[in-house]
Amino acid sequence: MTKLSKNEIIEIIKSEYPNSSNKYLAKKLNISQTNLRTKASKLGVKKSKEYMDKVYEKMNMNRKIKQENSYKNYKINNIEKNILIGSLIGDGTLSLYGRSKNACYRENTGPNQIQYRKWKAEKLKNLDLKINKYGAIYSPSHPIYTELYELFYPNDEKTLTEKSLNLLDHPIGLACLYMDDGSLIIDSFRKNNKMYLFPRIYFYTQSFSFEENLLLKQHLKNTFNVHFNLKNWKDGKKSILEVSKRDELNSFIEIVKPYVEEIKCMRYKVDIKNKMKETKKRYITKFPNKEIILSSLNIRDNSYSLKEESKIIEMCKQGYPYTKIANTLNRTYYGIYDKVQRMKKEGKI
Repeated sequence: MTKLSKNEIIEIIKSEYPNSSNKYLAKKLNISQTNLRTKASKLGVKKSKEYMDKVYEKMNMNRKIKQENSYKNYKINNIEKNILIGSLIGDGTLSLYGRSKNACYRENTGPNQIQYRKWKAEKLKNLDLKINKYGAIYSPSHPIYTELYELFYPNDEKTLTEKSLNLLDHPIGLACLYMDDGSLIIDSFRKNNKMYLFPRIYFYTQSFSFEENLLLKQHLKNTFNVHFNLKNWKDGKKSILEVSKRDELNSFIEIVKPYVEEIKCMRYKVDIKNKMKETKKRYITKFPNKEIILSSLNIRDNSYSLKEESKIIEMCKQGYPYTKIANTLNRTYYGIYDKVQRMKKEGKI
């Protein structure tokens, strides 16, 4: 390499230093990077704004890549996804705290629902969700929650969209929504000297607008084949969902019951017979001069007989789809789906 004169070095520094890396230029001039910086400083030559912008952009990109690579690689399955989505429509929240670049999941509760939160935390332990001594669920900050935050909080307020609702596609997610925001109500009406009792199910979704509740109603119909009605409400944004028709109510209960019954403190939400019986006792005391009549709901016993189980085993072995099995046994698709999964775990299939 031809040795450069002092003047040549000065000219090259003036010409190339503003837009070149020190490593490249020092090698070209056959001097150290420290010597290069000293000479440039004496000459009053600085890096250009354009060059420094590129340097900072590259630094930020490298920092972001390093940060992303430091996060645990969660492989979320459909059950975990649906528990999160059902809970986000319900009581769960996503938050961005302070300077954190990623969101985290939070869910608070009263002392009477700690069993339920423990169940959730156990189901989501692979995502590192934990429960504190007060019964609140919390997660670490992570990109998966940031993705959900961008989906559910487009304007920093929890919002339902068709895209976010499409993630709710398994009965366990619907069960979580019901356990969070749903309620089994025994209503009544009077006729002559009689009082008739009948059940309803409410989803207290008044934090969402009429349009959002309409989207949720349509999604529940299209995905789970349960028809809810929109109902005016006194609080919040004035709309909730309800179901009271016998067939629709029974169908809904059959879908969510296997999951709700796993949690002792939540079983009352699917025990319609007992709820009707207890309500009747109260009404007899409150209205001693009236005849209290339970509506002819004909609530179905959703347990499967040995004959039905044998038919399920037979049809599964023959390769029939769940839809065909459900139609044959006059059951819902999701009821059959869940029953088959449980029978597989029990080694019956």
